[in-house]
Amino acid sequence: MMFKSFCFRTVFIATLSALCVANAATDKKTPPGDFYDEVSRLNKVLSEVNRKYVEEVNPTEITDAAINGIRNILDPHTAVFAPKDYESLRVSMEGKFGGVGITISLRDNILTVISPLSGTPAFKLGIRAGDRIRKIDGKDTKGLSLDDAVNKLRGKIGTDVTVAIEREGVPDLMDFTITRAEIIVHAVPYYGMVTSDIGYIKLATFSDKTTSDVENALRSLQKQGMKKLILDMRYNPGGLLNQAIEISELFLKPGNVIVSTRGRTQKTESAARRTPLVKPEVPMVVLVNQGSASAAEIVSGALQDWDRALIVGKTSFGKGSVQTIFPLDNAGNALKLTTAFYYLPFGRCINKPENGIKGLRLQEEEIEDEEKDTAKADSVKKDTVARDTFYTNNGRMMFGGGGISPDVDVELDPMPWVVQVQERMAMYFKFAVKIRPGLEKAGVKVNSDWVVPDSLFTQFKAFCKKDTNFMKVKSNALVGVDQLEKSIIREQNYMGDSAKTISDSVLVKRIGEMRKALEDNRDAQFEANKDYIMDGIKRELLTAFVNDSVSTAFSLKRDKQLNEAIKYLSDNQLYKKLISAPPKSKKKTAAKAKK
Repeated sequence: MMFKSFCFRTVFIATLSALCVANAATDKKTPPGDFYDEVSRLNKVLSEVNRKYVEEVNPTEITDAAINGIRNILDPHTAVFAPKDYESLRVSMEGKFGGVGITISLRDNILTVISPLSGTPAFKLGIRAGDRIRKIDGKDTKGLSLDDAVNKLRGKIGTDVTVAIEREGVPDLMDFTITRAEIIVHAVPYYGMVTSDIGYIKLATFSDKTTSDVENALRSLQKQGMKKLILDMRYNPGGLLNQAIEISELFLKPGNVIVSTRGRTQKTESAARRTPLVKPEVPMVVLVNQGSASAAEIVSGALQDWDRALIVGKTSFGKGSVQTIFPLDNAGNALKLTTAFYYLPFGRCINKPENGIKGLRLQEEEIEDEEKDTAKADSVKKDTVARDTFYTNNGRMMFGGGGISPDVDVELDPMPWVVQVQERMAMYFKFAVKIRPGLEKAGVKVNSDWVVPDSLFTQFKAFCKKDTNFMKVKSNALVGVDQLEKSIIREQNYMGDSAKTISDSVLVKRIGEMRKALEDNRDAQFEANKDYIMDGIKRELLTAFVNDSVSTAFSLKRDKQLNEAIKYLSDNQLYKKLISAPPKSKKKTAAKAKK
């Protein structure tokens, strides 16, 4: 296959040459060559490969291999998008598309509706959680990938798509013709009052609509009597930098620096410019965890640096870099390139080394070399601390290079094995779908005040034990017993016993006892975690009978990290004590930290 155009060849060669030049730059003994000389050298190699290699070479395969290699040379956040991937990225950033309004996933390899979005065409037609999509526009969905299904359901606003639904309790397939409409994915999936004076906002992503969504939530909460606020950015992967700046402005004073960026071709500093929507005296907690990244870390870090909010939860992901999108052609291919690091108001770069930013690794290597050449270990240690240590506006000590460390670290209780399997295999969801028709027929009204009867717990336990896939999943201990049994059999065979089972009656008995004890433990875990299981059943039934918002409000009541945030906001003295500088640090000023 020959190269199709000069334009393609140029992009192709430039991509590979970037790989080589970057690779040369990593070798301290070999200085990088002239860029254009390297391009010429690579061009000759590729030309010879294309003309004379023993088999025909597919340029697309070589290009894809080079592109994947770039991530190893540069960083995991740099990538080249094909048209379909670029479109998905664009949709996620814009937060809107033409579609039917359902969240779907594969359950037991069957395309299944997880939930309809309130107010959308699918919701209005009565499509419900648990419906199985067997056909799309008359074509069977068996073997259809999730991405392909999404592409078939999305389309131009005003056009129709017909789905054949299999529903629990209904013998025949149900056909729904849905007219596609503009679907807006809200950055704030839930907000509400968690106490009489504490408001709560779940911020899921940073897209074009994020600031307006948060502003609407804040105004609504203020009307409901909000005096304190919890901003939940757990598992928020980030998004648009400008939205992170605008969200920070809602809480910081005009003039407060929010973030600065530094790269080879850019250097910026952004500060709050508007009057905050939430007054500075309103106590505030931000929830973060290991899934909070990028823009979520900019907001939480800025609020922490200015002592505007307590950070509660677990240390964040630690992505301190900025990516820029560069279109490569008119076909929809694009390059997402890391172009800068970002720094919090008083100089912190929170990028973790394991996130693979090459530039930061090189800086660290240079620092290590300098330290090796300097005098004593004690002085080296002192210099390292000075370099990595920062202080907030109040003088609280912070550290760079490791994500956003919470002011209050809250470790979640380990989830028992049986409960982990139930959640991973969506057993609560499946059970809710199974029993919903019977509950509706019996006239059961599922709402926030409804109490799950013990009979449903018993049914759920039996439901799990009848599920073949659920019962196939073994704990690590049970797997260990199986491996032990196989090892004993191998040893017996080695010793001359050709039997395929354990011949020693004592060993048979002991292994049988261990296996039974562990299987009994699985049963016991149902009883030991009855409260969690009952909550799981109610959570999914609330989603099915009412909506996601009511289900979320119910789940938050058992949220350990949220309850810790409520504790600090409910005790003004405790809150002020933690957000103020410790006595020894009061002499440290923000100006000194900047220096």
